[in-house]
Amino acid sequence: MTLNFLNIIHVLLAVALIGFILVQRGPGATAGSAFGSGASGTVFGAKGSGSFLTKTTAILATLFFALSMLMAVQANRDARQMMRSGSDLGVVGSLQDDSEVPAITPAKPAENSADMPAVDAQAMEAAKENAAALKTQAQEGAAAVQKKTSANQADNVADKAKADELSQEPAKTDAGDNNH
Repeated sequence: MTLNFLNIIHVLLAVALIGFILVQRGPGATAGSAFGSGASGTVFGAKGSGSFLTKTTAILATLFFALSMLMAVQANRDARQMMRSGSDLGVVGSLQDDSEVPAITPAKPAENSADMPAVDAQAMEAAKENAAALKTQAQEGAAAVQKKTSANQADNVADKAKADELSQEPAKTDAGDNNH
């Protein structure tokens, strides 16, 4: 038995197991709902599909687990035989020796300035000015946001104080009305 054949059988068992599990009825469902009508009890006998599907699912699950264990043992045996024979298990075995690997050579630095790309001094100065202007704008924006946040916090405190005053005023008037 080769592992390829066992893999094919394993996949077929897995698909069949999934299919039988999905066909089984859930709680509260009738057996006919899986087949589109209420007459499915006659397909599987008087007891319906429950016992047939349950038994088949149990058999498929047992076969699936047994085949999984068999494949694991077979793969372990094959790997041990390959290790004993000295053969390599992967692509690395295709390299005969280290002489086939090319040596890594570092890049040479530029010998003169003609090899280097020219830098436009005017463009460099304009870029520095733009960066400085953006930095100033960002700082001003941050200061404005901080100022606005402080003003909003002060407004919130004032609004809360007003709400507290208003909530206490009706209580005072109600107490005065009770005395009259």
